[in-house]
Amino acid sequence: MAFRYPFQSILRLRQSLERQEEQRLFAIAAIVARLRAQIEQWEETRREMRRVASQELITGSSGATLQFAILRDASAAKAQELLQRELVEAEKQRLQQLGVYQKARQKREIFERLRDRQEEIYKLAAARREQEQADESFLTRFIVKPGE
Repeated sequence: MAFRYPFQSILRLRQSLERQEEQRLFAIAAIVARLRAQIEQWEETRREMRRVASQELITGSSGATLQFAILRDASAAKAQELLQRELVEAEKQRLQQLGVYQKARQKREIFERLRDRQEEIYKLAAARREQEQADESFLTRFIVKPGE
């Protein structure tokens, strides 16, 4: 008779819940990565705008051009600051979801350890029964009955 785990359906549920929490964690991690990439892109854009403004200062440009460059940089800084705030919030969500995922994983691991322990007990009991049958068979074959 094969081993049957009585809580198999609960274990499958725990595995499913863990996968769901893991997928949520991956989704939030993707948002964090996207925000970091956007912030890096804005930083690169601002560096390029500063380089262009420096070149214009060297070549001599009008005050209006420099004023426009300053306004563009301020606008880019605001956009970058908004992304930074979003990133901080997304990081908080990621850490919170990481905790939820870890709890789901722990619950699943508890049921797996319980299943493994019960299977080990089952196999040990089966081995004992098999040994008892072998011992009984040996004794019945080799015990000489009185009168023989």
